[in-house]
Amino acid sequence: MQYSSLIQELGHTLGFDLAFTDAGTCGVFFDDDEILFEMNEGRLFIMADLGPSEGRDDAAMRMLCAANLGLETGFSCIGIDESREQFTLCRILEGDLAYSDFEKILTLFVAAVRYWKEWLSLPREAKHEPFRPEHAPLFGLSV
Repeated sequence: MQYSSLIQELGHTLGFDLAFTDAGTCGVFFDDDEILFEMNEGRLFIMADLGPSEGRDDAAMRMLCAANLGLETGFSCIGIDESREQFTLCRILEGDLAYSDFEKILTLFVAAVRYWKEWLSLPREAKHEPFRPEHAPLFGLSV
């Protein structure tokens, strides 16, 4: 299925019209979590901000360890948008994809976004269970 069709079906599933702009972008909020989509050179980028990176040198090692093989990021990449001083999460999709698989990938992505936003909001000395993709719900996201 083409990415524009996946996005259109996502909008239909959520109960509203959703489509890419002429620039190949669109976004949706799941509760307070904004998820952005961008088509670029035959790929679909799924992106979200996690929180401010300024003054958070303490988070770098934990996030790098979590990103190793994507094991604690829902198979996504953690990064820093230096110009906006934001930690970000990004997942890049290539090739054909059934809508049901896209929905599972998106649900896992949103669960990872929520985990890392919560983790960044905790006091630095707080312990927190690692994100485990197998514990992410596959359904039940609210818009």
